[in-house]
Amino acid sequence: MKRILVLGAGLYNARVLVRLREAGFHVLAVDRDPEAAGSRVAHEFKAIDLSDAPAVLRWAEERRVDGVMAVNDFGARTASYVAARMGLPGLPPEVAEAANDKGLMRDVWKAAGLPIPSYRVVGSLEGLRAAAAEVGFPCVLKPTDCGGSGRGISVVRSADDLEWAFDFARPYVKNDRFIVEQFLDGTEMTVETISIGGRVTVLAMSDKVKPELRTRVATSLNYPADLPEATLREVESLVRRAVLAIGIADGMAHTEVIVTGRGPALVEVGARGGGGHIFHTIIEAVSGVDAPAAAARLLTGLPVELPPLRNNGAVYRFFNPPAGILKAARNFEEARRVEGVLDIGLSKRPGDRVGNLENSLQRAGFVVTAGRTRREAVEVADRVESLIEFVVEPAA
Repeated sequence: MKRILVLGAGLYNARVLVRLREAGFHVLAVDRDPEAAGSRVAHEFKAIDLSDAPAVLRWAEERRVDGVMAVNDFGARTASYVAARMGLPGLPPEVAEAANDKGLMRDVWKAAGLPIPSYRVVGSLEGLRAAAAEVGFPCVLKPTDCGGSGRGISVVRSADDLEWAFDFARPYVKNDRFIVEQFLDGTEMTVETISIGGRVTVLAMSDKVKPELRTRVATSLNYPADLPEATLREVESLVRRAVLAIGIADGMAHTEVIVTGRGPALVEVGARGGGGHIFHTIIEAVSGVDAPAAAARLLTGLPVELPPLRNNGAVYRFFNPPAGILKAARNFEEARRVEGVLDIGLSKRPGDRVGNLENSLQRAGFVVTAGRTRREAVEVADRVESLIEFVVEPAA
């Protein structure tokens, strides 16, 4: 039985641990929260901050693990560090770094001649003002390294918005680097891939629904993406080149793309499976591939054989009640019984503020649905959303 160490054991990641146990792995996990949901799922658990790479390495060596898996951006560098020092399969440190710093990521893709927005990396508000003038408005400001989930990202419509956008991003900046880039108008997509020996296989592609907010947080991911076949093939080709350019020859990747009137352009890539339910639930619902098990086999040196790929429908819908204080959320149990619902949950509690989508962590709740086609999955999600009732009190 191979021993796989998972970096992260929060509520969503606990499902990854379950899938790995079901696949026959001995599962170890670390998380800074000693009461993390996954602490009760893993065969072995230790409360360690997953960004503390030396501490994770000591425990990994003590437990003689066969592989290390990052399930979020925060763990990618540590997984690379531990794997390199233990002689295990994994990403080289420079690859993990480029997959976490959007400035370095853009530099790699620019050198490879891949389509990306015009961009500048800055370290101050004064630098931002000069860069925005060069890039032009509207533009997008984000931390180069924020740990994912859309933290600190906003669309800047004019010079008057720059100071607000800078202050909005600053709490999430980990390396004193911001990136300002050209705003691209088009259909945003997510693309899930697995690389095996330098061969990149596309497992699932969605298009996003986004409200007209300057933080641009998605409210629905719909699979498969509803775009012309020729466009989808172009996106697949671009993503394969982007993943390999960064250096992900073996492992999962989550890539985001915008399809504009001039074709697809790259937004970013994560050196791990998609967040939330994507890695452990949606990829399999769409493609038939057990992504956590396949990734664990790669990381522990076992052979990986993918089944014939399917292209089923799925929806990752996020509830967005009116802004205010949540008093109650009703009919969740009734909605859970609707055929085609894979999971449903509430992310906020009574008394919490809702309706302020500063980043994806502020979503009030979710439903994951599946169907033989995209249309079937969308119909289930629409039905569920019509059942759910939020009672919200206006904030003072």
